[in-house]
Amino acid sequence: MPFSFDSATFPRRIYDLIQREGLHHERFFSAHLRLASGAYFKQPGKCLRPKLLVLSCLAAGGDAERALPAAAAVEVFHTWTLLHDDLIDHDSLRRGQPTAHVLGAALAKESWELSEEYAADYGRSLAILAGDVLQGQAMHLIAGMADVDAELKNELLVKMSGELYPQLLGGEQIDVELSYREPEECRAEELLAMMRLKTGALLSYCAWAGVMLAGQNKRELAAKLANFAEFCGIAFQLQDDILGIKGDEKQLGKSTASDLREGKRTLLLCKAWQKITQNEKGLLIKTLGNPTCNSEELECARQIIINSGAIEESAELAQQYIDRAENILEEALPESTAKQGLRQWSAAMLKRKY
Repeated sequence: MPFSFDSATFPRRIYDLIQREGLHHERFFSAHLRLASGAYFKQPGKCLRPKLLVLSCLAAGGDAERALPAAAAVEVFHTWTLLHDDLIDHDSLRRGQPTAHVLGAALAKESWELSEEYAADYGRSLAILAGDVLQGQAMHLIAGMADVDAELKNELLVKMSGELYPQLLGGEQIDVELSYREPEECRAEELLAMMRLKTGALLSYCAWAGVMLAGQNKRELAAKLANFAEFCGIAFQLQDDILGIKGDEKQLGKSTASDLREGKRTLLLCKAWQKITQNEKGLLIKTLGNPTCNSEELECARQIIINSGAIEESAELAQQYIDRAENILEEALPESTAKQGLRQWSAAMLKRKY
């Protein structure tokens, strides 16, 4: 019977594994830490990373069931980055629910009737610790894989901790630093490098790990699918930036004003800045990174970016990255159901609405 990627069944299997892993650790945690570390799993995500890992394993001739714990691990790894990213970006919603630091602040007020300031400080501390918990769980899921030899498990863990981890953190720090620069100082090359590290690196790891778990030492194929996934990751981030300005807030589960309010220096903003008038730049700069701006000012800034033509230019660039990814895929693999699944997975980078 072929492995099922049914939109209901597959995420449930991944999240069941994650829940069992959480139970293994929860005996050490307070009630608040249990709630915060498990909060984002209550509203399951798209499971793009687990699906990529399993499809890559299947495409390389491997056993999907054997790869499932690693697929759960990359979803947990991705989730800790969301907890910390939401804290850094001061986001209040994730998948339509309070972010971990907002949840933590609410728990503090409920438990001890703390002031807003002290409750917010507690929430930030809790979110950091909850993210750290998930880092450990991701690695423990891989270390505990029963059907994988110790040498391969060690290689998976070393690449995660020694390569993926610093890449992702380096990309996040570039993102933070860029938000303090003037828009005209942000270069497209630097923004693309940030996307490659912050988003592309984890997807690249997923594809590589999936092939490695298929066995038979297919390192050349693992490298090719890692490149395929990295290009898809850049396209994903370009689409994410577009949705951050023009998406549907109900589908996104967060405000389309959050990137503007945080002053995010995206490639979309960089392209818009090169096209708009000095007067429009003056209006836009008043909004970027200004948490006190009102809804009218935010809408004005949004429309300036939308009307600049930068969205269409970013969408075209995203398509170019998908085309490059699919060229790699066509050359790397013979036709199979799994290869078709990878095609559909890559196409979903640009079709998604949230």
